[in-house]
Amino acid sequence: MKRISLSLALLLCVPLFADKGAAKIDSLAWLAGRWSGPMWGGEFVATYNAPAGGKLLSFSELRKGDTAAFYEFEVFEATAEGLVFTPYPRGQKKETFKLASSDAQKAVFENPEKDFPTRIEYWRKEKDRLVITLSDPHGRSGKTETFDLKRVAD
Repeated sequence: MKRISLSLALLLCVPLFADKGAAKIDSLAWLAGRWSGPMWGGEFVATYNAPAGGKLLSFSELRKGDTAAFYEFEVFEATAEGLVFTPYPRGQKKETFKLASSDAQKAVFENPEKDFPTRIEYWRKEKDRLVITLSDPHGRSGKTETFDLKRVAD
């Protein structure tokens, strides 16, 4: 029997992983859209692109009058560890969260090793309503923040 090199074996597996990863990313397609709601003394606006190229990208900002008081980029992607979410608040990479559970309209990402939040939950509660909950079930803060957003017409 001939031996297959490790690199050749990995190359043969890449298409299988890519297809599987794309399916996981596609399972978050319900996030796509532009959402807005009051939060932190301003208007929070979040835009989620449709999944493409194995990733789902988003941009969020907190508007206070004419000022962007806060902004964040987000990347959802399939990795060897599974589906992950990485926030970039004010453009700076933070800790990655791993998908803990999901269904047709809900996805829960967790990172028990970090400070608040240790859990971020996205829930498409209604057709035109997205609820994002930041919580700390793995920490000691007991803190919870909820963003109750409505779909914004483009």
